Amino acid sequence: MPRIIIDCPTTGAQVPTGHRTQDFALSAVVEPRSFRCPVCHEVHAWKGEDARIEGAEHERASLSAALDSSLPN
Repeated sequence: MPRIIIDCPTTGAQVPTGHRTQDFALSAVVEPRSFRCPVCHEVHAWKGEDARIEGAEHERASLSAALDSSLPN
């Protein structure tokens, strides 16, 4: 099951929030949730607008490339 990740505000590293999802609308997370960052060890709060599902960027890029290649020149 994919992890929910954010960018650490201290280091900029992609870090897992401790939550996983298979079919979850991140936009539904409007109340901040907190976790201790495994990179900088500070407590960070996040909302759905700050997060993304791990691997989703790769899947979107692959889909976009496939769609672009199917378009006529």
